[in-house]
Amino acid sequence: MVDWGGLFEFDDDGDDGANQSVPLDEQQQRRENMLETMLMMSEASKRAAHWVEEIISNNEGRMKLDKEGRLLITGQLAYYRVNINAFLSKFNNPFDYNSFDSVEVHPKSGLVESPKTACVQIRTSGSMPAYDFLGGYILGLMNDSASWLEESMHPLRRTLFDIYGLSRSPLTESLSSHYAQAINGVFNWQDDTFTFNGTNGWKWRINFSNPLGQGYEILYQKPRQTWWNSMFSDHVKETTGHHTMSGFFGLVEHLSEAPKLLKTASEWETDPIFIRKVASVYPALAKVLIHRIEDENYSADQIYSFYDEPIESDEAERVSILDDIIRQTVWA
Repeated sequence: MVDWGGLFEFDDDGDDGANQSVPLDEQQQRRENMLETMLMMSEASKRAAHWVEEIISNNEGRMKLDKEGRLLITGQLAYYRVNINAFLSKFNNPFDYNSFDSVEVHPKSGLVESPKTACVQIRTSGSMPAYDFLGGYILGLMNDSASWLEESMHPLRRTLFDIYGLSRSPLTESLSSHYAQAINGVFNWQDDTFTFNGTNGWKWRINFSNPLGQGYEILYQKPRQTWWNSMFSDHVKETTGHHTMSGFFGLVEHLSEAPKLLKTASEWETDPIFIRKVASVYPALAKVLIHRIEDENYSADQIYSFYDEPIESDEAERVSILDDIIRQTVWA
């Protein structure tokens, strides 16, 4: 026999709260209110379940159930396989984690034996029936080109980028349109470059044409310049691996806010080599950094990465060389 008193920490023989004197008609009203609420929730879930079936039925050409009960969705950017049974199991147990397992992501060229996965989330509200959540989820995957660049869709964005990279792909049209509007970005697919605006009149260019490189070549153009200057030939090898310089999307976001952002950035908020590279050619930033590198407690080998560990000795040496250039720039 289940010990309900022990489970919920009350005494079966008597509980002050349960034995409070409440008129029977009031107790009956409370029970009826509780029942009405549960029935309303049940009806809402029933309507939402019919809605999900209608979505799949109306999009039969792009949504199909396999014999294991998994839903295969044809998106505009990829194929997705959703484990519906796992969702139903979670719905049956409301105390389980209210989310999906990872969804399989397959390239548009066809299903693969070892697909990549993504933990895709959608915004929900506490009053949303579970099947409304499911309906919004599968519609979002079917219309992936309209949602994959949203910040909340970062796991899907990363997975799609892992599949296609920067080559011409189903991502190309929406990616080009997004960056053209956001930062005046332009892809040149013949030269394998991406050019976009920074701040303070700067422009940035990422060259992704080197198949042997771990990272990208990064070039910059200052105001009134008609030529391009190389900052890194392989940014992964030549920086400390700071998270702002890791991955295409994070890198573009960081560069698009530079050099303005760097004037107030701490060592934690940007790559220490990158900020010094910029300062060595941008006197306004050099004048800000000089106070940091001239501090009596400053030491290049005591700069910490975002892993809370000192940067490598060869990285500290490069920082020291750049520090000297900054001093020369300021005190010249």
